[in-house]
Amino acid sequence: MSIKESLAAGLGTGFIDCNLASLEQYHPKLVVNDHKRGIKVLSSILQELRQCEEFFLSVAFITNSGVASIINTLQELDDGKKVKGKIITSQYQNFTEPAALKRLLQFKNIDLRIVTEDNFHAKGYIFRRKDRYSFIIGSSNLTQAALSSNKEWNVKLTSLEDGLVMQNILKEFQNTFDAATPVDEAYIVDYSKIY
Repeated sequence: MSIKESLAAGLGTGFIDCNLASLEQYHPKLVVNDHKRGIKVLSSILQELRQCEEFFLSVAFITNSGVASIINTLQELDDGKKVKGKIITSQYQNFTEPAALKRLLQFKNIDLRIVTEDNFHAKGYIFRRKDRYSFIIGSSNLTQAALSSNKEWNVKLTSLEDGLVMQNILKEFQNTFDAATPVDEAYIVDYSKIY
């Protein structure tokens, strides 16, 4: 079965009839934290990071604890795999922690930007692997609570690059990224005063 057929079958299972046979990796999924079942949003994000060839994170808020949750995997992507990533966050409500920005800035493979105007409140995690993308979009910021314990709702889907939704997501990400301020040491010093 080709990747297109596998994706179509997975969408059929997810959106038309749950009894249709398809590969689980292509099923649309609700990604939540549920301590009773031992599942976390964090597990899905770490799995995708470990398998990707490029990643794009668009999250309104980033905390030091959120970065700590994924720091070992980010280190692996920087040191061994040389996987590049782009991260957009926000200065909205001055919630993003300067210490978190500083930790992310240490990675040579990450291009870090911050939206300093408007009420940027997006939450999306995008992962490219060869000719396909997986993306998790919903309510989870890059904070330890959002990734591990808060009641969060996120949807995970897989798409080929030429899919209309994927094209729209990539375009929206890039437009926001291009308009955002690059984060460097000088920015963090200035932001720390405001924070």
